[in-house]
Amino acid sequence: MKKLLALFLALLLSLSLMACGGQQDPQNDSDNSSGTNDSAQTSDNGDEKQTSDTADEVDNTVVEYYMSKANDVEVTDTHVTFTDDGSGERLSIAKNPQKVAVLFGSMTSLWYEAGGTVQLAVGGASAITTYEEQIGHDITQDEGVKVVTESSSGTNWDVETIIAEKPDLIVCSTGMKGYSTISGPAAAANIPVIGINYDSVQDYLKWFKVFCNLNDKPELWDEIAEATANDIISIVSKVPDVEKAPTAIIFVLSSDVLKAYTVDSQPGVMLTELGGVNVVDPDSEGTSASVEISLEDVYALDPDIIFLSEFGDTNLDTLKEMHKDNPVWDSLRAVQEGRLYNLEKSLFHNKANKLYNEAYRTMAKYLYPDVEF
Repeated sequence: MKKLLALFLALLLSLSLMACGGQQDPQNDSDNSSGTNDSAQTSDNGDEKQTSDTADEVDNTVVEYYMSKANDVEVTDTHVTFTDDGSGERLSIAKNPQKVAVLFGSMTSLWYEAGGTVQLAVGGASAITTYEEQIGHDITQDEGVKVVTESSSGTNWDVETIIAEKPDLIVCSTGMKGYSTISGPAAAANIPVIGINYDSVQDYLKWFKVFCNLNDKPELWDEIAEATANDIISIVSKVPDVEKAPTAIIFVLSSDVLKAYTVDSQPGVMLTELGGVNVVDPDSEGTSASVEISLEDVYALDPDIIFLSEFGDTNLDTLKEMHKDNPVWDSLRAVQEGRLYNLEKSLFHNKANKLYNEAYRTMAKYLYPDVEF
């Protein structure tokens, strides 16, 4: 993933410089037009057209990057075909399933965002909070919705109860034990199961396209998903060419343990796509999403910015309180310069879905406070 993102950003930067005619200050193009460097000027309409085409190529590069997984989804009048993350195989699912079990909170929210409703759902405080934040109400109280588990993890699912409901389709996460728990029994009962690995905007766009077409509401792609993607593309395309990329660490607190997100985490991917450097592991890939870290290690890494990704009831005030008597905390350059920022749980810990653009815009503003995003 890291190598792919680095290649994408390098290509974007290269094309951006070409689109600006190789000039050092693209914001002052009008001033440079009367300069003495003839090689940097456009002399006729043909040259101007070439510059315009190169700018379009920049946009197409970014579009291709974000749409790559969605473009792999095939839609016919009756079926939607895609690569399943659980089995790794191509699945073809009939449109308009009548009884659907979506057994992961954020994916349930995405299913509703893409025009569907569920009949079998996950309950519990965490899922209900997600429904309220992303759907606008607690769907477990809706008529026709049955709660079949209180957890998305799959560890304690009553598989017999779920299968006995005879759903037309089951959707669950491959990141938990849900897929491995339900896929075998469901296959024996001839119930299709979609296993989802959802960690990025590319994943969001893929699964939105699958879901809106399964729900036979393809118009929602243009109205919601593509609009979100276009805004993200605009934000990423405005990342400035700076001499030194901003460095950052993304803290997350779990049971009073200080951890940092890696490049393979959801906020870590956003940081990289926005041209930032994750000081925890900027040159590695394939690591876990988070690692334990000490303040002494952070001092040695010396990030420009400290982010705290909300998790549970923790926020930036929690982090400050934990380390208020630790002189190492006070000596961190980011602390001294006041570059500490809270990353809202609904945008950076949960799957932001249609609000991914707001997550990107929020982080971009922190990384580049002088740029209008």
